[in-house]
Amino acid sequence: MPGVDSATSMPPDPEIVLRTWLLSKSTITNEISQRVATKLPQNPTLPFVVIENQGNLLSDPASQAPINIATLAIYVYAGRWGGDGTKPEPDYSTASNIAQIIYKELFTESRVEVLSNGGVNAVIYGFEIAVAPVRIENRERQIAEFQITANMTYRYTA
Repeated sequence: MPGVDSATSMPPDPEIVLRTWLLSKSTITNEISQRVATKLPQNPTLPFVVIENQGNLLSDPASQAPINIATLAIYVYAGRWGGDGTKPEPDYSTASNIAQIIYKELFTESRVEVLSNGGVNAVIYGFEIAVAPVRIENRERQIAEFQITANMTYRYTA
């Protein structure tokens, strides 16, 4: 029966892979430092990026090479009440600028190996943008928010 051999390492958690990749890009870390997580903390230092795994699957379940395609939402949050704290609305300009930087990096990336601090090894073959940066209105939080959704094709590597 076709399928992945039981001794084969399956692709690692896509959130960890994407976080590691985001933190490897100086264009991104110049704006957000190391502030990337899988959920927004209670009182975060902004700007901040949150990654959400929206599902993944093997690109070919019958293949001996387990290559995953993960759909990942990337949320970019920026300052409350404008960048200088005096404006009557959230700082959508900063959130938009950071979202555009991430969008460009996603759009231009191809075949890169990542290694997380936790020892997760992966090869990212590329990204397919599912949703370009879009502004999210969130009146409860009263902070600026943009979302990008991308499909990441990746696999484990030793």
